[in-house]
Amino acid sequence: METRDFELTASGVVLKGKVLLPTARGPVPLVIFCHGIPSGEPALPGDPGYEALAERFLGRGAAACIFNFRGTGESGGDFSLPGWMEDLTTILEKATSGRDAFEGCDPVRVALMGFSGGGAVSIVCAARRPGLRALVSVSSPADFAHLITREGIGGFIAHARRIGIIRDPSFPPSEEGYYQGMRACRPVEVVSRVSPTPLLIVHGSEDETVPVGEARLLYEAAKEPKELYIVPGGGHKLRHHAEAMERAVSWILERL
Repeated sequence: METRDFELTASGVVLKGKVLLPTARGPVPLVIFCHGIPSGEPALPGDPGYEALAERFLGRGAAACIFNFRGTGESGGDFSLPGWMEDLTTILEKATSGRDAFEGCDPVRVALMGFSGGGAVSIVCAARRPGLRALVSVSSPADFAHLITREGIGGFIAHARRIGIIRDPSFPPSEEGYYQGMRACRPVEVVSRVSPTPLLIVHGSEDETVPVGEARLLYEAAKEPKELYIVPGGGHKLRHHAEAMERAVSWILERL
């Protein structure tokens, strides 16, 4: 395996990530992972992170891209959903160029695998960008207005400051504008435009953060080809659910 670190800039914000490549020769397919909005809870003991998931793809001849959205990890900036949409657009543009850290990746065999808030952003970006080979949305909301109210946005911003995903004390300049930016990320309104990219929606039946009804709303609004996998007894953090991840990984690889 080869690891290549990269830095990209989206509207002045530095994004950091890495591309993990298998030993296979020739252009290889690529899977881009999109993490969720941090909760501030400590990581589970021994959690290997997204690299363990990436290894499932590397072992079967596909490359993987792991990066931090703005406001998280080593990337700069402050969390906002419009910002995250711009971040993923920037990553996709570079990934499909096949240059720099993405050299050796096949620009026409690219898939997205997004989790929770990252899944929602993946749906919006895939709807705007035809030609992806596959999209898996895991534990994703259909509409952030279902999860965060106007009355609750101040508390959300305060929480985001406490856990360090909003770092600039002057950000956001407007609480109302920030809320409208959250509301503008409405995957259920655009998921029909993901087609003809194949879509797999994965959700836990007992998701304690994003109700399973959100997955059904997305599935109903999506066009073929689409699949819905409700994980019996599954909670929100399905990345730790071995059976669900194996099914999602195999589904992507069949389409790459």
